[in-house]
Amino acid sequence: MIKVALCDDNHNSIEKYAQILLRVAEKNQIEIELFCFDSGESLLFHYSDAPEEVDIIYLDILMDKTNGMETACKLRHSRCSAQIIFLTSCEEYVYEAFDVNAIHYLLKEDTSIDKFEEVFLKSAEAVSKKEDERFTFEFNGETGVISMEQISYFEIWKRLVTVHYGHGETAKFYATMEQLEEKLHENNFVRSHRSFLVHLPYIVKFQHQTLLLRTGEAVPIGVTYMQSLKKVFSDYITRLHIYKSGNSGEEDQMP
Repeated sequence: MIKVALCDDNHNSIEKYAQILLRVAEKNQIEIELFCFDSGESLLFHYSDAPEEVDIIYLDILMDKTNGMETACKLRHSRCSAQIIFLTSCEEYVYEAFDVNAIHYLLKEDTSIDKFEEVFLKSAEAVSKKEDERFTFEFNGETGVISMEQISYFEIWKRLVTVHYGHGETAKFYATMEQLEEKLHENNFVRSHRSFLVHLPYIVKFQHQTLLLRTGEAVPIGVTYMQSLKKVFSDYITRLHIYKSGNSGEEDQMP
């Protein structure tokens, strides 16, 4: 079951999009559990102790007190890895959506039912895929398993690898950086330094010679990796497909 949260301070919007979500899920035979919130504060309070208990979050931007962008930032700082979709009438925050790793930015007035359904299905597919992705390793005769989406980065020293994941947790095993890169090249990990492999979704900011991660950690950037790292990150952001949805005709517009 996919857990979906809908946050909007307009009760008519909540009712409208809740109905659409339920219809789309039923049409595609996807079982969802839907939670509705009328403020960013109520959403944050609900998930403050268990941010992992939501898979997809639809957020309005313009809300009283804590707006949608601030709410998304606080969710990310709480280690929430849900698929965030902005569903709003406000265009001006579209570029800020990159900072919180939102997967889409939909304008209410310009989003057709077909486009809404397409975005939901992509999000649901990503949730299912995320649940299936695990990183396995062996150390001292024991096998360890970590959810791939929880890993922020790897560091290596003389073939001893430390994997950083979850809420400041670590695990160790032996491997070479080349073995790690080969194993993880399709999982959005990139070399930032000869001894560091970083998970792209965790990157918040490029600083002078370091990367700031959304866990609050900083990892070094080697001079020889700077340009290739920026190119890979730029390509990754492009793949997120954050854009304003086009108007696809009156007959399939949302009611």
